[in-house]
Order: sequence, then structure tokens, then C-alpha cells
Amino acid sequence: MTSVAAAGVLIVPLVPMATAVAVAQPWPHCADASPDSYDKPPPADPGRFGYGVLPAIEGITCLINAERQRLGLRPLSQSAELRNAANKHVTAALAQKWWGAGKNPHQNPRVAGSAEQQIAARIKDAGYCANGRSWAGYEIAYNDWDGEGTPRAAVNWWLNISKGGHAEIIRDPSLTEFGIAPRGGSADPAGVGKSDAGTYVVNLGRCEK
Repeated sequence: MTSVAAAGVLIVPLVPMATAVAVAQPWPHCADASPDSYDKPPPADPGRFGYGVLPAIEGITCLINAERQRLGLRPLSQSAELRNAANKHVTAALAQKWWGAGKNPHQNPRVAGSAEQQIAARIKDAGYCANGRSWAGYEIAYNDWDGEGTPRAAVNWWLNISKGGHAEIIRDPSLTEFGIAPRGGSADPAGVGKSDAGTYVVNLGRCEK
């Protein structure tokens, strides 16, 4: 299985937020989601307007927000800007295929700066919190194949297997939004040509206006 490290960037000053809120079921569509949303890798081609990857986005959304609901936290809402930042990164990753053992999936070798600096630049360049007084942004990523390239496998790895801080980011009570970019195929050369490969980038953030 491919291991990918978590990386995050925090922009200050930050305004304190409530640690937890009681929530009812805020995503009723999840109860009716197709099994393919959870257990089928996304297509390599997102299709017109990205419709092809919507089931995988739904699966990631429902699984992450189910975990937050379990902890009594507010669900994350969709951010077009965070999604655009994630899409830019997953597209570059699949084209360049630099992920893999010993590599940082958050740090594009063709781009200057540390992983944290690159994450911040991608999110900022996408226009996230453009007029806000403070913001924070994080990125998590996943890539695998041969039955492990599904949305369910990705979220399970982030929450239950990784020791790189993925679960802590997902469970951060101060975060309010995310953007999800799933894509079929492998960003790791070892997974090229393997069946059911999936590559995922998720940007999570909060914006104080």
C-alpha cells in the first residue's frame, strides 16, 4: 500500500472558534448514496464539468462528515476554491507521477518551496478567503490500487491507519470547509497499469471574514 504523509499550513492570526457543536443529520442524501460512491474508484477522466467524479466526491464527503458527526462536530461544507486547489494538485500529480516511497506527495518537485509553502500557495492562488482577515488551510492525500483505490479505502487510511496527522486534520473542530479532488489512476509509478487505482487530494480550511 502506498503511504502518503499529511502536511498542513496554518496562517495566523486566527480567531478562536467553538470546539464542538451538536448536530443533527446534516447530509440526508448520504443515506441514499450509491455503493459506488464508497466502493468504486473514480474515473481517470472527470468528464464534462467534473460530473464523472461526483460519486467519489459524495463518498468522501459522507465518510468524513460521518466521522465528524460521530464526534459531535459540525460537518464540513463544500468550497469551490479549495476544490480548485485540490484539482490543480491532483492533475499535476497524475501527470508527473512523483508520489511513492520516500517522496512527499504535497511537494511538487517542479515547484519552488517547502510542502507547507506550496500548500499555502495553491490554496491562496485558488482565491480561498480572498477578503478574509485570517484563514487556515490543510491538505491530505491518498493513492493506492488493487482494491484499495476507493473512497472508502482512502478515508479508512486517513482515519485508522496513517500516523501522519490525517485523522487529526479531519477531526479538527475549527475547520469548516473542504474541497475534494478524486481521480482514477496512480500518481505513484509503482501503481501505473494496476487495476482500480485511485488518487485523492482534499484541501480543508477555515476562513474568518
